[in-house]
Amino acid sequence: MPHSARKSELVLVIGFLAVTAAVPVTQTALELARRERVQFIDVFRHWPAEKDLRQFERTLEEKSWFQRTLRPWQQGFLFATVRETGAKGVMGRDRWLFYRPDLRYLIDRPEITADSRRISSSDDRTRWGRVERAILRFRDQLQERGIALVVVPVPGKPAVYPDQVTRRELPQEPPFQSPTCELLRALQRQGVPTVDLFATFSAARSNAVRTPTSTPLYLAQDTHWTPRGAQLAAASVATRLGELKLAPAPAKEFRSERVAVIRWGDVLDLMQIPGLRGAFPSQTVECLQVLDPALGPLVPTASDRPGTYRYPGQQASVLVLGDSFCRIYQYPEPQSLGGRPTAAGRNEGSGTKRLLPGSAGFISHLALALRSPVDAIVSDGGASTDVRRKLSTDPELLEGKKVVVWEFAERDIALGSQGWEDVPLPVKLD
Repeated sequence: MPHSARKSELVLVIGFLAVTAAVPVTQTALELARRERVQFIDVFRHWPAEKDLRQFERTLEEKSWFQRTLRPWQQGFLFATVRETGAKGVMGRDRWLFYRPDLRYLIDRPEITADSRRISSSDDRTRWGRVERAILRFRDQLQERGIALVVVPVPGKPAVYPDQVTRRELPQEPPFQSPTCELLRALQRQGVPTVDLFATFSAARSNAVRTPTSTPLYLAQDTHWTPRGAQLAAASVATRLGELKLAPAPAKEFRSERVAVIRWGDVLDLMQIPGLRGAFPSQTVECLQVLDPALGPLVPTASDRPGTYRYPGQQASVLVLGDSFCRIYQYPEPQSLGGRPTAAGRNEGSGTKRLLPGSAGFISHLALALRSPVDAIVSDGGASTDVRRKLSTDPELLEGKKVVVWEFAERDIALGSQGWEDVPLPVKLD
């Protein structure tokens, strides 16, 4: 081999090693300069089990200076030049944005783990079995207290609007169907009451074809439903409770008023691209705010424990366990996602922990449809396990309950942040 070729190869190897080493060396130097703990030594603190290695990998990613500082600007450049949406977002038709894990759940089926890597078919069956066992175990625990369980998986946006993901013509035979429908059938075979929002939303979309001005069921740049979607879901659950003879006797009369809200989709924030909101218009939605004539909005007070809501002054027989699909329009947002328009048509501005508009989400509309109080436990991304953990430490919330409505986003079947653990019920109060 000529000397010049060997010299070129040596330069390439040295350059590659220098680039590879630059990231950890720079990160370690920054941590030492800030007198922080050096992250890479954490891998030696525990026996290298898979769980610890996954946690170590996530911590390195979260603490990385390159990840937090340079990557957003790199993604901004790629989006501006080639419309690359990064690891969290997918650009659909008509500038709709989709959350990539929602799509991965449908495309890969449940063959994905929390870190989005494929798992074997045997692990796949184990995961599905774990979800089904957790639901059946919770059903049995509640039955021992004389409480019924109704399970409500919420379709992801691409499951309802697959035609907005791509311009490709979808096959008509067999019709597209989310894998969650199989879970619904499995639960029904086990005698667990469910609410099939997939069929409900499909019927609503079919009706919308005949009514072109009808409001979509999901927000264009958000993972969540529109106010119409939340209202339709609440009405479907109330109807199902009536069919099961689990609906409480009407005991309240609520009033409602229409409130317009300006929103930016959460997918824009999840993509973590600087200045992305400027590339997409805000979306104004009209909410129907539900109010108690004496108490006002049905929202938590200072006396409620974080993540919980108890209807003040009256015992509710219905308890909702849910995630951000229950929080949106209902409770304060975790961060500012919009505001109310002023008379001049401008956004009036908003800060963190702001009601947008408040008491206009799934929980309030379920109370409105039932004409009865509803209590709730809500955890963003934590409907698989976290809401049951909160319930296990709050025995008063289960007192007087006749039915628990368990809502969770369908992607949590494969991607639930806390998995599907077995959680005991709280100690029964005497």
